[in-house]
Formats: sequence, structure tokens, C-alpha cells
Amino acid sequence: MKISIVVPVLNESERIAELVSSLRRLEGDKEIIISDGGSSDGTLEKLKNFTDVTVISSRSGRASQMNEGAAVSTGEVLWFVHADSRVSETSLRDIEHAIEAGAVGGFFRLRFYDADDRFLKFIERTSHTRAKDFCLIFGDQGLFMKREVFFELGGFANVALMEDWEISRRLRTLHKRGAIRALDTTIGTSARRYITNGRFRTWLKMNFVKALYILGVKTDILRHIYDGRK
Repeated sequence: MKISIVVPVLNESERIAELVSSLRRLEGDKEIIISDGGSSDGTLEKLKNFTDVTVISSRSGRASQMNEGAAVSTGEVLWFVHADSRVSETSLRDIEHAIEAGAVGGFFRLRFYDADDRFLKFIERTSHTRAKDFCLIFGDQGLFMKREVFFELGGFANVALMEDWEISRRLRTLHKRGAIRALDTTIGTSARRYITNGRFRTWLKMNFVKALYILGVKTDILRHIYDGRK
């Protein structure tokens, strides 16, 4: 089973080489696709020595980058990984086992690798529960799904933010059938926003953005709020 790993990047020169190196070490049939949204910090230069990695230039915006990465992929399964992720050694095998057991998609258990306190442990637990019980899967949880399912759904919606929540909504029918698997395998993500901007303040802001999304606020406005722009 070939798995296409799609990584959307934008100005990730400090992290991209480490991530790609870890993805290359994973056991299993795979291809790695880096979808760059217009980096200007030397990200692409860091990738030049990885001759077995496919690098494409995409329209900016995470949804577009993931869709365009998926469009050039050849794997039976698509796995979307953020640039600041740290993946477990068994990730590909665990995806394969989930698909072979009847799942059409799934996600990993979130963990923060650069901070460890009670509040962030709370966020880790509630994030997994939210995704497992309500099929609200965020991008840092390493969403994967069968290729045909992704394209039948029409891919990610072309929105400025919340593309992961939006596609999760379209996966709910499959989730209710038990076809979306919550893996116990972890995927690491950076707590940099919490560290820089304050844990509770960042948590409040993220939930405020979610509430506005539910109320129908346009995603380009949410993007400005999320990024801290006025």
C-alpha cells in the first residue's frame, strides 16, 4: 500500500529538513510531496538535496497547497502532515493496519513536543476526544484517508482558514459508520503559539475563532484574527 505524504509549507526553513529526514526514515511504501505556498526564507533551498522528494509550487493557502499536492500524488492513501510535525516511527504501518481493518481514514493522537505542562496535557486530551467523538479533526492531528474518498469529497474547500474543520464535517457520515479511525499513535506538534502568546490566552483565542466560524463569519476575516492582524 503506497502512502502519499503531503506537506504544505510556507517559510519553514528552520524545520523542513528535520521533518523530511524523519519522513524518509519511515518504513513502508511512500512518496513525500512538499507543496510550497511561496516561501521566501530559503525553505526550497533546504530541500534541494532531497532528490527523492517531490517539491511543487502552489497557490498560497493551506487548502490549495494540500489539494495541489494531492493532485500530483500517486498513492492509494493520502496523509496530510504539517511542517512543524514530528511523526512516530510506526506511522505508516499504523495507517496501513487501519485501512486494512476497514477504515477509510483517520487521525493520530496529538502531543506537544516542546512543552509539557498540565494545561497543554488538557489540550492534548480534549483534542483527541473532540476528534474521536465528534469527528472534528484539526490539521495538526495528521489526517489521512483513502485517495478515492478524498477526491469523492472534492478535497479541501478553498477557504482561508478552518479547511480541516470543513472537511471533517463532510467525513461525519463515514465517522458514524466507524470508518474514521482514531489512532493511539502520537503525532507531535509545536506549542510555539502557546509559548509565545500565553497558554490560556491562545486557547481562548482559538476557541473564539471556532465560535465565529460556527456563527458564519467569513474565513478571510478569521484568518486575520488568527494571525493577530487588525
